[in-house]
Amino acid sequence: MKGTDINMDIINKNIKQTKEFFDECADTWDDTSNYNYEKISAIVTLAEIKEGSRVADIACGTGVLFPEVLSHKPNLLLGIDLSDKMIERARSKYVSPHLRLLASDFFDVHENDFDTIFLYNAYPHFLDKSRLANHMSEMLKPGGRIMIAHGDGRDNINNHHTGKMVSKLSCGLKCAKEEKNNFSDVFNIDMIADTAEIYFFSGTKK
Repeated sequence: MKGTDINMDIINKNIKQTKEFFDECADTWDDTSNYNYEKISAIVTLAEIKEGSRVADIACGTGVLFPEVLSHKPNLLLGIDLSDKMIERARSKYVSPHLRLLASDFFDVHENDFDTIFLYNAYPHFLDKSRLANHMSEMLKPGGRIMIAHGDGRDNINNHHTGKMVSKLSCGLKCAKEEKNNFSDVFNIDMIADTAEIYFFSGTKK
């Protein structure tokens, strides 16, 4: 597995600032975000969630993926977000015996045996891609699938992340064929889309 490529002091500072930023945004997040639910449905469908499986949604925010994922009847959907306030909003919106929410740094979560892990609309905020790939792999069962996706094209995503504050908390998206190489040590990437309308790559644990 590839090692950590970025100084941990930089990563820890980024985590602190990212949490503060999204805590401040939480109350108005749903009012200011525009989601295409047809794209969400397509992304979740492509991940092929099996009934009774274990699913994790990293950086879940207020839970935009939850209804679609839960419609596939997983035994567990674990929503993880760095922001306590985002988790509070998600908890106020969704109640299910199959849903568990956790306010935590993803790298502090050491649960495993997941069948599927989603990272939706949050990939640029993870600065150390190799560390992300390795930790996702540790949480998944052999053959488990990752789905890293955005409901918009790469140019629009990168333009969105040029704002004065958000640009300090993220890094630009490279083309999906290049980004997938960060995961090639531990995943077999078998699906890629990089168009003006959508961006994702997905694969199974080696």
